[in-house]
Amino acid sequence: MWEKFSHLFKVPELRKRILFTLGAIIVFRAGTHIAVPGVDAEALKNFFATQGGGIFDFMNMFTGGALQRFSLFALGVTPYINASIIFSLLTAVIPKLKELQQQGREGRRKITTYTRWATLGLALVQGATMSMLIVNWGLSSGGLWFYLTSVLTLTTGTIFLMWLGERMTENGIGNGISMIIMIGILSRFPAQLQSTYIEISAGTVSPFWGLAFFAILVIVVAGVTMIQQGQRKIVIQYAKRTSGRRVYGGHTSHLPIRVNQGGVIPIIFASALLTMPMTLTQWAPGLAWLTPYVQNGSLPYILAYVILIIFFTYFYSSIVFDPQDVAKNVRESGGFIPGVRPGKSTADYISGVLNRLLLIGALFLAAVAVLPYIFAALSGIRGMFLIGGTALLIVVGVGIDTLMQIEAHLVMRHYESLTKAGGLLGRRR
Repeated sequence: MWEKFSHLFKVPELRKRILFTLGAIIVFRAGTHIAVPGVDAEALKNFFATQGGGIFDFMNMFTGGALQRFSLFALGVTPYINASIIFSLLTAVIPKLKELQQQGREGRRKITTYTRWATLGLALVQGATMSMLIVNWGLSSGGLWFYLTSVLTLTTGTIFLMWLGERMTENGIGNGISMIIMIGILSRFPAQLQSTYIEISAGTVSPFWGLAFFAILVIVVAGVTMIQQGQRKIVIQYAKRTSGRRVYGGHTSHLPIRVNQGGVIPIIFASALLTMPMTLTQWAPGLAWLTPYVQNGSLPYILAYVILIIFFTYFYSSIVFDPQDVAKNVRESGGFIPGVRPGKSTADYISGVLNRLLLIGALFLAAVAVLPYIFAALSGIRGMFLIGGTALLIVVGVGIDTLMQIEAHLVMRHYESLTKAGGLLGRRR
């Protein structure tokens, strides 16, 4: 095992990417400790300690504790995620944006530019909202100078994280934005485990629930890994054809369709979208009556969470995987699915398989996402979402995607795989 890990630093390009990613992570974690001036840090800490397990703890999880310190990265990458969701939805309904997406690299570059500007606008709005809440809670004396410095600092922090995430994707390992979210979640694990241990030691929580938690954690991690790695292989048969003296085709291949096409994207999108109404109720006193309905952990929240996860699972799959294009490519390359006619019948067959797989994946993701709320209600352990559900799905999903990218670099350069027999995921040759 350790010999396989040593291969990671024997490939110059892979070594540079890993070191770049580690350096970016250090920069991110350092930024979470640079506090915005003018905020009573001790009072803010007490606020998070007393309000326990609400929306702000939930948002604090995605920022790696930056919100609790009201630091440079207090908004995290939430504005960028929200902007990405908005343009993903608009691309499906606005023909001009759809044309840009179909233009290839240049079109996607323009959409990325629009997303960045939208991120700036959302960061300004959310930065102003958070600054107003800090003043309303009595954690700062306020004033024009505080608002200017606070909004400018929070917006700059978000834009920097957006830039850092893009650089990590380009020069590092894994998806940069997802990696930032994962590191933020992992940084909260020790504190949450300590809090759970204190609750058990104090007698407020039965030790049984501590053991049950670790048992469920192992089961859920195994299940998430299986779903993330699971795929259905559709047999593709290629007919023989002769060109001159050479014979082509006559072999069998497979079309792999993943159970969860979107990975952790549906979870991230659903979580980010649900923070918007919760933030809005805190900002607008006239909407305070909505708080019980949009509060994290409420029944309407959980139902909306499940629906959004299922929706984004299908929606994201429709963007990245088009059965019509796949059927067309298979037909043009001389292939066919045994027992299925080429063309529309093939596209319908692939769509049917895809929809059934996506339903399994979406229901599993939704079940795991709401499991912490059920467990917390039964056990009495506060803030269970920090070590389960959304957090766990993101950590496992991003971890697997990162591992697969490392694997691709190793196999491409003829090094032994990390995920084969005896490797990290225990797959067989």
